[in-house]
Amino acid sequence: MRNRNILLVGALIVLIGIYWFVKKSQPVVETDRPFVTADSAKVDLLRIESPDETVELAKEGDKWWVTKPVRYPAAERNVGTALQKLHEMKKLSMITEKDERYNEFQVSDSGATKVTIGQGGKTVTFLVGKSGPSMQTTYARMANSKEVWEIAGNHAGTFKRKSKEWRDKTITDMDMTAINKVVMQYPLQAVTASLVDTTWKIDDGKQSFEADKSLVERVTRMISKISAVDFADTLGPSAFDKPEAHVVATLNTGETVDLKLIPKDADGNQYFLRKDGASSDFVIYKSTATALMKKADDFKVKPEDLKDKTGKAKAKA
Repeated sequence: MRNRNILLVGALIVLIGIYWFVKKSQPVVETDRPFVTADSAKVDLLRIESPDETVELAKEGDKWWVTKPVRYPAAERNVGTALQKLHEMKKLSMITEKDERYNEFQVSDSGATKVTIGQGGKTVTFLVGKSGPSMQTTYARMANSKEVWEIAGNHAGTFKRKSKEWRDKTITDMDMTAINKVVMQYPLQAVTASLVDTTWKIDDGKQSFEADKSLVERVTRMISKISAVDFADTLGPSAFDKPEAHVVATLNTGETVDLKLIPKDADGNQYFLRKDGASSDFVIYKSTATALMKKADDFKVKPEDLKDKTGKAKAKA
């Protein structure tokens, strides 16, 4: 029995020695293998080339600009997301080096989305292909390499954006409480909402009354935060000569926000909007346009609002 235990202990020691030797002889595998190396804080150029168009963005000072196909302030959030994604691009497995398989993974020079990042005059380019089977990975290839890698993260939606998605769609962004006057001009009528002390007054030339404050605030809230659906870069100077509505908001500082609206189509499902001083015209939803285009009666206190919860008429101050 004793000899048997000695043999078992000896066999265990031998197995441990073999395991240690095998582990020691194995090459060290790097688990954190970046696909592309870049300091996102120092990147100052981003170029995305697709079969349809080329978009180029450049950092000027602390602000990003779209420089191609048009010059326009960039959507900082989308740029930030793209730069952050660079850190997520870790090599998972090398798929192939055969160029005849590039089309299979959508990483050929002609079919892929080509991304170039620049940092201090130096650039690196890689090609973003299709998503992996789990939709949590992406096939990609460095432009100067034949190796197709499956990398961590789904990056197709991040870089395969149309040029309009790289542009800042903000039309207005201000504090709604800074607005003290709104003039809504129509072909046959003008409505003015003026803040007097803490009360909004409505005047359309035929009637003057105290407005429902909440209804006026819906308009000032909309004016203060408007985002575009799309851009309209080809409208001529005279396109807004006869607008359906001309809305001018005056701020406490004396500055004005000047907006003109015309229907985009016969059904009026969307509207074109021109903001005075903006470098582009915009497309907005019909709901946004409707919220801006109010008539005097839209601001009147409704009869049901004059009753308290018991159904009795509220006493006027």
